[in-house]
Amino acid sequence: MDRWGGSKHLSQIGIVKAVGGVAFPGHPLGAKKEELEKLAGYWPDLAKSRAEAKRLLAEAGVPNLKFSLSNRAIDQPYTIVGTWLIDQWRQIGVTVEQQMSPTGPFYAKLRGSDFDVTMDFNCQSVVNPLLDIGKFLSADKGNESYGGYTDREVDKLFQDMNATDDEAQQRKLMRAFEKRVLDDQAHSLITLWWNRIIPHRSYVKGWKISPSHYLNQDLANVWLDK
Repeated sequence: MDRWGGSKHLSQIGIVKAVGGVAFPGHPLGAKKEELEKLAGYWPDLAKSRAEAKRLLAEAGVPNLKFSLSNRAIDQPYTIVGTWLIDQWRQIGVTVEQQMSPTGPFYAKLRGSDFDVTMDFNCQSVVNPLLDIGKFLSADKGNESYGGYTDREVDKLFQDMNATDDEAQQRKLMRAFEKRVLDDQAHSLITLWWNRIIPHRSYVKGWKISPSHYLNQDLANVWLDK
């Protein structure tokens, strides 16, 4: 999929923008552009990437693969990103039917592994990649890890990362973790990271933007200068 082009165009209609790996883009532990471009699916040569995808599908015996995408019936950004994904998959010969469900049934399918492929999200209160990547651990280890897989190498990389305070070593282990999850084993894929746009009137006072929409929900100090 064309993440780099998708970032440019989807950011104009959806609350997504940054291309990244498993760690928050721009964080010291996040992948740089040149590191991302080494991962399958992030190659800057889109024609080469799609040709390789078709080759792999043929090699797997499913050149005309079909599956259902379970998605949350909310416009931003789920419907927009899901529709984009379907078009991207179509360009390598994959046919996808999108099944939109209200939040309750959607979560029931997610937690019950009742899906072929599903949309998921990794939204925390603060940015902390060393904990945030718990989403990608084995099903019996991870916090809300819905992939249904067991990968002890991933679990070990996570433990080693959190057992050292050497940032250079953490970064090295993060890249190994990222490559295994997104490339070598392809347990999951990252679409685009959210981009928060918070408009408010000039007469709204006392409100400050936070790193997450889970924070700063107390309106006690917010007032209208009007």
